[in-house]
Amino acid sequence: MTNEELIALRKRLGLTQVEMADRMGLSTRALQVIEAGESLRGLHVAAAERVALAVAVERGDPMLAPVTIRREALELARMVTG
Repeated sequence: MTNEELIALRKRLGLTQVEMADRMGLSTRALQVIEAGESLRGLHVAAAERVALAVAVERGDPMLAPVTIRREALELARMVTG
């Protein structure tokens, strides 16, 4: 995920920087730095994907979650429901 993709994801989720940062466990300033293209790490990507999954569940809209997360969630659901 690039910083541009992170911004697009946040906007698709309808979250402000403050809301996204809070859900990711970051300060707003840290998210602003990441969105500006600095210090985007795998941990940030994983946190953003987790936020997207949570928002998708809250809103009942699986299309809000990135494709990779939807696949993993489906795999998990299949394992759980066996």
